[in-house]
Amino acid sequence: MYKAAALLLVLLVSGSVQAAQPKGWFYQLFVDRDLWQEHHIDISARVQSGLIASDLGGDNVFPSGFLNLHDGFVLNRAEVLIEKPLNSRVRPRIGPFPGGTYRDWDWGFLVQGRYGEDFSRTYGFDDELGLNEDKKRVAILPQWFVTAYAPWGGGTTFQFGTWFTNIGNEIGAPIDPPSPFYSHAYAFMYGPTKHFGGLLSTRLPVDKTYGLWGVELGLVKGWNNLQDNNSDKSLITALQWRSPDMATWVDLESIWGNEQSEHGISDQAPFIAVSSQSKDLFRQFHSLTVSHQFGEKKTWRGVFNTVYGRQEGGDVLADSHNPPGFLIVETSEWYGWNLSLIRQLQPGLQAAMRLEELKDPQGAFFLLPAGEYRAWTANLSWYPQPWLRIRPELRYDTYRGDGKPFGGQVPTLFNGRETEQWLFSIDATLFL
Repeated sequence: MYKAAALLLVLLVSGSVQAAQPKGWFYQLFVDRDLWQEHHIDISARVQSGLIASDLGGDNVFPSGFLNLHDGFVLNRAEVLIEKPLNSRVRPRIGPFPGGTYRDWDWGFLVQGRYGEDFSRTYGFDDELGLNEDKKRVAILPQWFVTAYAPWGGGTTFQFGTWFTNIGNEIGAPIDPPSPFYSHAYAFMYGPTKHFGGLLSTRLPVDKTYGLWGVELGLVKGWNNLQDNNSDKSLITALQWRSPDMATWVDLESIWGNEQSEHGISDQAPFIAVSSQSKDLFRQFHSLTVSHQFGEKKTWRGVFNTVYGRQEGGDVLADSHNPPGFLIVETSEWYGWNLSLIRQLQPGLQAAMRLEELKDPQGAFFLLPAGEYRAWTANLSWYPQPWLRIRPELRYDTYRGDGKPFGGQVPTLFNGRETEQWLFSIDATLFL
């Protein structure tokens, strides 16, 4: 597969600057410009849909397609975001930025509503909405939180509510950076998606010649939970460094906590471990991301991400309706890496490729067999207008182990039929 990856390098020879991905312009231009000018409230929208084709056919393109499970047309999202952004040199979940510290206190909020097939649910909230029962496309509120800023240190922010995780390289939004691909890396699938709780972010008052330093500390209800499955909370930590010219970013992020699942509840996925003695089953997950812009005009971008996770096993076996491995009964680890190379070919045209590997030797992920997963992905992102992106993509996955994770039916843990898969997709996103 790596021979195919080398072919893309032929394209990466000339370029300029990527088109912007604007937001909020449609509402201000056609509806109510005074809302921003008087109250600094921004209303924006994103619509993303795609076409997916697999060489295996059938109704299953998991895990390559992540939340997309079938061939054909997909309405990923039609979503609206209402936001009052903070005036701050530190952006929660993103990191510190250069400039003087703002001396005025500030507050803000974000509410995001989505309709579509990208169901990044919150256990105990979205999964209990009756209007979403037995439907392929669902209506959810993936994010809703309030924020505050204080002029402490180099600037400090606090947010509370439900928000996409700060752990890992990718996020649950079609924004580039950090997500130049339509499909996701295995590292994203094996990490948390969102949290309910609080997150403190601060820019350290360090001399700028040593770069910009940021620290984050969070207390949350575990992974993807509003209704916690135990009485414990999980701890989030993050250390961020930016070079003085902002060309190099380093992010080390972790989450620790007891994450035992409730017996008979499979929604607390993707790692399910149950204790008949109600014991604490500890889970940890860590992510290190290093990105660098280079070239005379910084038209190249390289991103390396590596992850490690570990879940303590329970003592409850899967019932007769589920195969062995559905529940974690021994301490299980997973670990891997992914490397992306992105090149701006010309204004509004970008090429990208990604190589990745993830090892799950004990089969911790509840829908996949134990083994080694490798993938190669390449795409082009074309912006005919700054607010429209069209992105054809080719992906190849291969697996080494005793199972067959591709094709067939979900869950591929016991309904898959192949050990490799080609996936072609093309998606279009409107940024309004």
